[in-house]
Amino acid sequence: MFIKTTNPAFKNFGELVCENLDRDFSKDINIKNKSIKKLKLTSDNSTFLKVNKGVVMILVSLDGKDIKSFIINRIINLKKGIYFNLISISDESEVSIISKGEFESINLKEEYTYTKISSSLNIDQIYTKFYQEKGTNYSFAGESHPYWELTYVDKGNLSTNVDGKEYNLKQGDLIFYAPFQFHTQATSDNISSYLTINFKMDSNDYEVLCNKVFTLERESYNIISKLIEELSNDDIYSNDLSICYLKQLIIHTARLKNTYFQSKPTTHMRQTYENSLLNEILSFIDEHIYEKLSINTLCSHFCISPSMIHSLFKKNMDNTVKNYINELKLSKSKELIKNTSYTISEISEMLGFSSIHYFSKKFKTSFGISPTEYSKSIYD
Repeated sequence: MFIKTTNPAFKNFGELVCENLDRDFSKDINIKNKSIKKLKLTSDNSTFLKVNKGVVMILVSLDGKDIKSFIINRIINLKKGIYFNLISISDESEVSIISKGEFESINLKEEYTYTKISSSLNIDQIYTKFYQEKGTNYSFAGESHPYWELTYVDKGNLSTNVDGKEYNLKQGDLIFYAPFQFHTQATSDNISSYLTINFKMDSNDYEVLCNKVFTLERESYNIISKLIEELSNDDIYSNDLSICYLKQLIIHTARLKNTYFQSKPTTHMRQTYENSLLNEILSFIDEHIYEKLSINTLCSHFCISPSMIHSLFKKNMDNTVKNYINELKLSKSKELIKNTSYTISEISEMLGFSSIHYFSKKFKTSFGISPTEYSKSIYD
């Protein structure tokens, strides 16, 4: 994080100036450099710096070795005997240096280089987005294409052959296909629902992302849920949000794999307790999904307050308890429609909805199709 010269830590090197400056000894310099090899040494107590244009970082040191960095956001007066130099954070900057003395210079042992904050992973476009539901013994002969592809299994299981190697994906698993990577997809004795996205991405992280199956953690699952939601929207900036969520998903997935074998001990016992409690609550909801669940029911069972359970879900799930339960019930209703002979009315009653009208309304809001239309799309 950047620190401004208004930070108290800068007092070791100089002070802020509010009054007008004597311009007789002023020299305006243009700065473009992103690195320095030398430090200048102030010879008196009248070295003033004022940024006229751009964003400027000042590097300062008491001994010429231990370098601190600050963003100049006011006129500053450097103390005598301070080593300093300037780097332009913006493309170009202009600084007025006002000093009566001359600057000596010392060479640094190593060049100091500013690394700009910029994206190393760019997604220009999402070409296609499909949410597919395939029956038993489905088989896709395979393809390769000049763009990236990801497949996320939402329900069931899916097998894929990538360049001659077989991979099996279960619910919650994700796989990436690199450009020109030949891949097939198939189901066996199960129905599979999965998301497929084709996209253009500037990235050479083939080794990090490809030829492996990722099992998503809860945080990544929340991201992909938001991604699916935005891909189905036509609201303002939905396309931008979709690309943001896709990029976020890729970064989280890459980090997940990179830290998989790094077992870091937790130092936050409360967070460990909260996660453990949350897992128990989620398991309880899943086991009792066919019952009428309420926040009071959960609070009573786990001996916690409503505010605590709301905080748990907000912090870890970015969701409310009520929404999570409704989403799970609706997801379960799709399974029942696909895999059982129950009527829509029976499924509505089984999952504890107040009426079939309310159930149908919620189903259509979530999936963009009514339960009856969904049933017909599978069996017609």
